[in-house]
Amino acid sequence: MDKKKAISILVALALVAIAVTGFIMWPKKYTVGQHMAQAVVFWNDHDAFLFLTVNTTGRSRNILQEKLEGIRYSYLTLLAGGFSNFNKQDMVAYHLAVSGQLDRFPLPENTATYGSWGLIDGQLQLTPPSSTTRALTGTRWDGEKFVTVAPLHKAPAQAQPQPQANTDSTLKADDLTDDANNGDDDDGFLTKAARQEFKDAGWHYKVLSGYESNGAEATLPIKLGENTFNLGIQAFPPKTGGGHFDFLTYGAGTIQLSGDKLASGPQTIWNQQGWQPITREDFERLQARYGHAFNRRQTASSLIWLVALLFLVFWRFGSWIHLLFSFATMKQKVLKNMATAFSFPPATPAQFPFLDLEALGRYTRAFEGMGFTKLLDFSLVSDSPNLPPSFCRLMVHTRYHCFGELSQIFPKRQKPFPFKCSIQSCLQNGWTLSFSDRKPQAASSLIRRRKAMGICMPEANPPELLQALIKMRDQVCLDLGIQALNDDTLEAYIAKTQRSATEMREAVQNKSFVKGVPEVYLRKLSLIQSKPEYVWLGDYPKEAEQRKQGFNTFAAGAR
Repeated sequence: MDKKKAISILVALALVAIAVTGFIMWPKKYTVGQHMAQAVVFWNDHDAFLFLTVNTTGRSRNILQEKLEGIRYSYLTLLAGGFSNFNKQDMVAYHLAVSGQLDRFPLPENTATYGSWGLIDGQLQLTPPSSTTRALTGTRWDGEKFVTVAPLHKAPAQAQPQPQANTDSTLKADDLTDDANNGDDDDGFLTKAARQEFKDAGWHYKVLSGYESNGAEATLPIKLGENTFNLGIQAFPPKTGGGHFDFLTYGAGTIQLSGDKLASGPQTIWNQQGWQPITREDFERLQARYGHAFNRRQTASSLIWLVALLFLVFWRFGSWIHLLFSFATMKQKVLKNMATAFSFPPATPAQFPFLDLEALGRYTRAFEGMGFTKLLDFSLVSDSPNLPPSFCRLMVHTRYHCFGELSQIFPKRQKPFPFKCSIQSCLQNGWTLSFSDRKPQAASSLIRRRKAMGICMPEANPPELLQALIKMRDQVCLDLGIQALNDDTLEAYIAKTQRSATEMREAVQNKSFVKGVPEVYLRKLSLIQSKPEYVWLGDYPKEAEQRKQGFNTFAAGAR
């Protein structure tokens, strides 16, 4: 190596070291932002109650990370700090008396934001479900304040709000606009029995998702005795064109309460203030409680020398190292982006502007015609930052002991996936069976599990999927000497989903990516042309054959 080349390498190493050190030591900005997930209003002739469900999100980024966000290879910035974050959800209650006195009541952190609404001794009460990942309590108005309510032994089925038209300027109570109030179905928020209970007691209610207006203000009149108060909600205007997505710029921007008899004059109940700075100490305290801490094992100096060494190797063998590096790090990147746990917050169709409502209604009618009943509308949330938003309607068939999922996924910066369904059944010894009308993804070959059988039939309708599942389930149970589980509760579904997350991570961990990555690309080619059926049976054929051979050996010995 000549002197000129040696000096060039040393200069390059020094520049890389300076850049990495600067990136690591660059001061970060710590911010939090709040988003109104839902507002619920109840009122009668004497009192009105407003419950705001508020999501709080925290993030920490330096200037360079902010600039790199959204760039194709921005995941490389995780080597020098990452994008830490946390999320928490709270509910705030307001009480408005007929005299115009408005009082705010911050509820305890463990107060549920959803559950079963009802009247106890004429007073409003929210009873939380018991099937949650943490202990939640409800709340009840005792005439002067809100008191804590213990959860039910078993969570009642709870329907979700229906979407509101964006062109409404004057809103009405849901119980006044619900034509199905005398029918057998839920109105989207309360059950028929609960609606009748509130109606008989002279109560009205309204569920606000934050999308009731299209930039202009929508107003909900609330009449208490001879006084009328106006609850105004103003949403952000619809986004046009591309650009960086910021969820704080969607939904409700401002909620105000006004009225001639309002004791304190017009008041702003909610105002979207965007991302607000906080101190590092406060951020780390909140992250430790509500987030997932990322512990760095390498010191700054070791990282600098590692990058310097990589720079030197890339200098000579860049193209080959790039290929090897891609294979060596791909598994870890996949595992890092995979969920380890899920939560199931209730969702409403109104929260998803691109939701295919026609398909949702069509699939719902088809499943109800087969005997399914609805358990919950939810949006699957994980501890992985890359899980795209989704809407899912969970249904159950108590006769055939199987779950139905009606869902649509909304990837970032892409068109929404088509609305599709699946029917799932849990069997003994950890076996599961699933039939879907969704075309499989090429990358799903990396998460195939030994005891999770899956059949995709893109051209089949829901009744055909159910018939195929029942027929195959009977055969599998016969071949393996097992039975279908009959636990049809929401808790059983949540446990199954959480268990699947663990099993999928184990499948990826045990997968050889030298073999698995080419399989993914080969599947992409094979999936270009649709097939009527895609089948994954796992270890079922092998175990069924082994059991059959065992019977044959036993029969031969008996002779």
